[in-house]
Amino acid sequence: MLTRDVKVEVPQSSDFINTQIGDGMGEAVMSMEEQTTAGADARQLSLGDVFLSPGILDQLDAQCVSNELLEMQMLQEKQAFAPGSASLGRAERPVLQPHIRFITLRFLSHIAQQIGLPEMSWIEAPALLDMYHLKTRETGCNVHAITTLPATCAAVVCILKKNDDATALVGGSSFVRHASWFAQHLQQSGYPTVNTEMTAKMINDQERHVLEALDWRIQVSTTESWASTFITRFNVLTRSLLKQSMQRVRQQSIFGARHFMMQQAVNPEQPPRVLATGLLGIGLVGVCLLPLEAIQPDDMSCAEWKQLYAEIQPQQPQPHCAIPDGLWQNLLNLLIVAVGADLSMIKHASRLAATSLRALLGAMAPTFPPHSAHAQEPAHTLPSIL
Repeated sequence: MLTRDVKVEVPQSSDFINTQIGDGMGEAVMSMEEQTTAGADARQLSLGDVFLSPGILDQLDAQCVSNELLEMQMLQEKQAFAPGSASLGRAERPVLQPHIRFITLRFLSHIAQQIGLPEMSWIEAPALLDMYHLKTRETGCNVHAITTLPATCAAVVCILKKNDDATALVGGSSFVRHASWFAQHLQQSGYPTVNTEMTAKMINDQERHVLEALDWRIQVSTTESWASTFITRFNVLTRSLLKQSMQRVRQQSIFGARHFMMQQAVNPEQPPRVLATGLLGIGLVGVCLLPLEAIQPDDMSCAEWKQLYAEIQPQQPQPHCAIPDGLWQNLLNLLIVAVGADLSMIKHASRLAATSLRALLGAMAPTFPPHSAHAQEPAHTLPSIL
């Protein structure tokens, strides 16, 4: 399906591939002898014996995807999933049932539109809401989460707006009307404990509660942000020689990431970084830059892995690699550097992403609503928004 793009960028010429991809690999990764000669100017990515040249490190810095930033984001995600309450980390039912979470995200999207929140911040809103619920989940009882849901949603958007624009004059009073309408909708949907008489104080109090529960860590990484970081790093490492095909990978990864976001809450069993790694690996197979067996999980047979891939990529059930044998390993090595993980983790991530996609696609879940879908709708038409 995507072979045409790859043929344009990487002609079936061994000389071209050797001089372009091969040389790119040589420029990106220094040998141990070169590392010794370079001394302190070459910094190690905590990944075995792989070292990056100073030139590539400078380009990663310029694109804001440096090794240091990658390691910091990894640490932040690990801290975010650290137990904040007795319930975090235990396998329990989601705090919000799927249909309630879906209309909640539609509501978040609506109020984000109303106050002019950038699209990327809207993408962060569900993750922030999910992390808050993970930190405050009560064992065996999720009634409180739904009772306070309108105020929580308003608080989350208020926090993100202040973070996006420190001069923005927003507070609880900015969301009372919207939160009241959402509360009425929830009450009419069978949740009588939801208070429909929202006040600015209720929203302001909930904002403080959300910040305290998150330990004031509101910078959350999403599957989409991780995928964007990895793809940018991969483009730097390949000197943008495969940029056209990687644009297709980016589009597929964003689709998968947003599908995950809409249909399942963020959870420690499926960390965003791992899902993004898996989406990238699957995407590279999809644009014929890697063979399917390159990311085959160790605990799956070849037939099982091919079947799983065919179920999530029915348009391309039998992918082929356009890169000659022996040379796609260079791209695989660059993938390892791009995501900051070893091959076994990439294989595990690919399986996790594939099985998650299969489960979601099998459920025939609703499609992701565009950020601007309801930008022109009047504020009083809440039922049509939900």
